[in-house]
Amino acid sequence: MKIDSSTALKAGLIGAAVGFIIALLGRISILGCIVGPLGWAVAVGTGVLYVHYAAAGGRKVEVGEGALGGALAGGIAGVVQSFVSGVLTLIFGPVRAAIHFLGRGEPGAAVLSAGVTFIGVIGGIVLGAIVGAALGALGGVIYAAIKKS
Repeated sequence: MKIDSSTALKAGLIGAAVGFIIALLGRISILGCIVGPLGWAVAVGTGVLYVHYAAAGGRKVEVGEGALGGALAGGIAGVVQSFVSGVLTLIFGPVRAAIHFLGRGEPGAAVLSAGVTFIGVIGGIVLGAIVGAALGALGGVIYAAIKKS
């Protein structure tokens, strides 16, 4: 079982581009509820995309390769989407709160608010990578099994 890392990178970058757009659209209040869950579908889709690209030219893709390649591609997409979403959260969340607290003369509350949000964003990026990899592996396994039969 050999993973084609260039194919995983290609699928992961396509998923990352779609995840980037979804993260941007998710900041719009009315669209956030609708677009938010699509981020996890992107991770599954990158796993499927890995198997699709790896099977190009009639090559057989084993289920294990689909899982590992899908996990790598889904992890890439998950990290990018989580990072963009986290940066947008940092820009729009603690910056506003810090301005509010500093305007009221409470610099300690401003620092605390920014620090807690920053820690949450770091945790979100790590969790995004883990969940993205798991869902990418799921998509790769399912599509490889379907393609095999």
